[in-house]
Amino acid sequence: MTRCKNCMRTLALALTLVLSLSISVPARAAVDETNAHRLNALGLFLGTGSGYDLGGTATRLHGIIMLTRMLGEEDAALSFDGPCPFSDVAAGKSSAYTGYAFAQGYTTGVSATTFHPGGALSFKHYVTFLLRALGYDDGAGDFTFAASLDKAVEIGMMTRASADCILQKQYALYRGDLVDLSVSALTTPLADGSATLAESLAKKGVFTWEEGRAQGLIGGGQESYVHSSLRNTGAPKPEQSASSGAVSRVTKTYALPSGSVSADVITVDTSAPGVSVRAAMVNQKLGASAPFSSIVSASGADVIVNANFFAAYSGQDKFPVGHVMADGTFLYGVSGLTSFGFTGSGAVYVGRPAVFFYVRGGGNSWACYEMNSKTQGSDLSVVYTPAFGGSVPIKIDGTAATVAGGVITDVRAVAAGETVAIPANGYVMVFGNDFTSTSWYREPAVGTSVTLTPGLTDSDTSGFPMEEITAMVSGGPRLVENGAICTTLEPGFQEARFTSAVTSRTALGKLADGKLVIVSTGSASIQQLRELMLQLGCVEAVNLDGGGSTALAYQGKLIRSPGRELTTTLQIFTH
Repeated sequence: MTRCKNCMRTLALALTLVLSLSISVPARAAVDETNAHRLNALGLFLGTGSGYDLGGTATRLHGIIMLTRMLGEEDAALSFDGPCPFSDVAAGKSSAYTGYAFAQGYTTGVSATTFHPGGALSFKHYVTFLLRALGYDDGAGDFTFAASLDKAVEIGMMTRASADCILQKQYALYRGDLVDLSVSALTTPLADGSATLAESLAKKGVFTWEEGRAQGLIGGGQESYVHSSLRNTGAPKPEQSASSGAVSRVTKTYALPSGSVSADVITVDTSAPGVSVRAAMVNQKLGASAPFSSIVSASGADVIVNANFFAAYSGQDKFPVGHVMADGTFLYGVSGLTSFGFTGSGAVYVGRPAVFFYVRGGGNSWACYEMNSKTQGSDLSVVYTPAFGGSVPIKIDGTAATVAGGVITDVRAVAAGETVAIPANGYVMVFGNDFTSTSWYREPAVGTSVTLTPGLTDSDTSGFPMEEITAMVSGGPRLVENGAICTTLEPGFQEARFTSAVTSRTALGKLADGKLVIVSTGSASIQQLRELMLQLGCVEAVNLDGGGSTALAYQGKLIRSPGRELTTTLQIFTH
């Protein structure tokens, strides 16, 4: 939040120079108070004596009030006892907010003595405010006022469809829009990547971390603003289509039971000659990330889409969630989520494969429950490969066995706090003491030649032919299963962003004929995504990462640009 010290001091200048708009528009449709309730619970939006008045026009005074709250400075504003230079601002709280803002250099007013508190705000000015609150500096060239909505789209704070709609039709900014944009900003990472805006306010004590989590604004993922006119109704956009043999793209608006959704839909005949499917991680290393544009330019793939969820916020390790296999090699293996697996011949498999990583040799076998997981336990076994890094920190007392060049080179007792080097041409197995105390465990012997292969557990019934799979990505929740909508929410997918939130989304589906369907939408709920995938003819479908991670490139062109760097992508090649 300190990236541009003067940005906050000049913020309200842009806000208070806005002239009242005389745009004739219909009343804001389909008012939803969910976000207002969320902000109200955190003390960021109080409403009026008769309710939230979400259909009312947002004013310049509202902008100043929200400014102080989003900066965590409302208490300072309300306790301000200095003069307010604006004769048209009522005495009391209004003069305290505006007097404080003037004293802090946040505003100079419309003139030396007038503020026009009832004047209307525009989308561009409020979005400019939010971008600056997030640490973006238009003075340094991070964005321009004229292109503020484009910047909001770039960082995932606003959907592309919403920005285009606002720019084309010049909608007024309603209080409901003020609320929804604020929620979107709160879940957006700061420009320096240190936290989200909500996390920053929690650190300042504006509300607690627990309160932020309870409202789905901390730990719930990024939410993109969607203009009300796009949420449920509206005339379908003209269908746009493109095709290159085995790969086709359609862009259109789909009428669904829960409301229309505009989406890019790419269909791939993965079994066609010359077509290959590849999952990729940046540098094939866990925790590595790169701008989507760089991934696209370096790949040369015909289609690239974001894949697994990952720990995306500042201070997090950016490790993925669920299985990731690239070029026939697992980079990360933790069972539980729905996975899409692809064979070299183009077959597509969908399920929740329970994978063990078997190390076999010398007449013995060691089953590692997970690969490259940061979780270790006394009754667990985990295998660590070079994708994890150069060494593995030990968190439990147990045994570590090192394999280099297909041969066990070291076996020793380890204790929490130690580190074990991971050979560039091998891996390390870590066994907890409770695991090694079982009757079927056999101590690995130095000098034993071994092989590492993934395999399904005996209880797995997903039917994944692990020996044939060359690429795998994972997501959740599952959207369609066996040709019917699936409403089950797996553990970890029960937050608001997977139940009620409307945001940018990505999904994979499998048609009855085996073709792969890739869907990207700038605005949809999970229920709408379920309905869309079913309408497209999918017999299986899963939600992938979305919000600020939503990314799609087609034939080298960026269709959707994410608001953050990515780690894992799914790539389609036709040559």
